[in-house]
Amino acid sequence: MATIRNYLNIKGNDSFKRTPFNIIDVAVLTTLSYANFIDTTYYKELKNDELLDLYVFGKSNIIKILHKKYLTIGNGYKEFLELFFKSSRYKDLKVGYFKDDFSIKDSIQFFALTFLIDDRWVICYRGTDNTLNGFKEDMLMTLYDKVGAQILAKKYAKEVLSKIKGKAILTGHSKGGNLSYYTFFNLSKKDKARIDYVYNFDGPGFKNDTYDYDTYKAKLVKIVPQDDVVGILFDNSSNFEVVTSNNISVASHDLLTRNLDRKKDYLDFNKTSSLTTYSKSLQDTFNPWVQKYSSEEVKDFLDFVFAICKSNKALTLGALVKDFLFSNDKYVSTIKTYDEEKKKKVKGMVREFFKLYLKNLLKNK
Repeated sequence: MATIRNYLNIKGNDSFKRTPFNIIDVAVLTTLSYANFIDTTYYKELKNDELLDLYVFGKSNIIKILHKKYLTIGNGYKEFLELFFKSSRYKDLKVGYFKDDFSIKDSIQFFALTFLIDDRWVICYRGTDNTLNGFKEDMLMTLYDKVGAQILAKKYAKEVLSKIKGKAILTGHSKGGNLSYYTFFNLSKKDKARIDYVYNFDGPGFKNDTYDYDTYKAKLVKIVPQDDVVGILFDNSSNFEVVTSNNISVASHDLLTRNLDRKKDYLDFNKTSSLTTYSKSLQDTFNPWVQKYSSEEVKDFLDFVFAICKSNKALTLGALVKDFLFSNDKYVSTIKTYDEEKKKKVKGMVREFFKLYLKNLLKNK
């Protein structure tokens, strides 16, 4: 089925008068947030608060730099960038207000930028990647009431809103989706009024979530793939739309795999009624299970899980489950490295998780 790359082929030369700005355009800009701008000479020569014409990044030698750090292997992102820069639809797009903050010591990986397109300001937060390590980062981020990236995201939005006129859109994918929601809910009432929409593309929720979704539901748009393993974490609600993808499990986390609706002239995603059995079972399992343990206990569990993944090169949720159920040697060799107290705790958490997951899997069949 058609994806964002097809949209660029089909609608890439349409003016915004002919084809009005829509959710797929937002997804295009959100995907652009993963471009490796900071390693280009244009970024290095950029002055504070300066906006650049995005087309300057469209040279083939620059595209080679931009696509280097995308979340998937292969040429998919390079092809996306090449199609994007050939599209006259985005020829007047400007970009600026870059913010890059990385600290191993403080466990911060934050990147944001702002687009000006067709008189619209779009504040965009970069997310993590779609590997199991990226999946782990998404989970760990949501275990705590507030993390560094969330604090930076709110600060960034406030700074940008103080410099621009009119209203803006907040958007992000994966961790960036979580940041877009966190930022909106923690802005002042005055700043909230300046936000037209908040787009959360497969971002996880919040462990202790007391936000008022009902009051702002007209502004909030959350999209998850049918076989989701990220956006449903800490989100027991149905406050999201489910769409189909050309891929499954962790691989469907990539925005470039999402399907578009041909009946709607490719101006929206191809929606479906429900999550897959595996995704629904993960949602039904992870969220209540994690509430039983402290953040540190869950972190120990995740460290253990991903140690097994690393040793056995598991790339999907299905492979992860099989590792626990059938690759007992990996389980045993990894658990041996723990002291007796931690070993007992992790074993109990493993048993509890998979007991509940299998129960939910049978229930959802």
